[in-house]
Amino acid sequence: MKVLVFSDSHANIKNMKKAINMFENEIQAIIHLGDYVEDIEKCKKKYKDKLFLQVAGNNDFTNIPNEKIVDINGHKVFLTHGHEYNVYFGIDRLYYRLNEIGVNIALYGHTHKPLVFFEDDFLILNPGSISFPRGFSVCTFLIMEFLDDISYKFYGIFEDGIKEIKQ
Repeated sequence: MKVLVFSDSHANIKNMKKAINMFENEIQAIIHLGDYVEDIEKCKKKYKDKLFLQVAGNNDFTNIPNEKIVDINGHKVFLTHGHEYNVYFGIDRLYYRLNEIGVNIALYGHTHKPLVFFEDDFLILNPGSISFPRGFSVCTFLIMEFLDDISYKFYGIFEDGIKEIKQ
């Protein structure tokens, strides 16, 4: 299963639509990791054949939970915005939470910075921000493929189009 992962759209759905349109025929699911999850609600109307998963961020005022564990093609994945784990100051608390709940994959946002952390069979990814990057020059998102193994690629939205970014 191929999944497109966004975070921190902050009411700027133009870039989300660009990314979805580019990968529409490849992806089966779209994940939004918080901060303006209502943006993904607008996309649901157009892309009805996709599975949508989301968690609320610190700027969301909704009944959507702040975190959840989902099964994606046989892989348990922990979704969180990250603000409750103080991810601005590192991912230690998030890493310990994964140990506690017995899940080895986490997706989070909040920092607006793309990140890959892989250690001791734990994979923690942050797609960055689809609308307001920090410490990075372009808006970013992830495409993940969940087969027996998991692969991922970061993409940036540049003036001349969407391009893969090597991490």
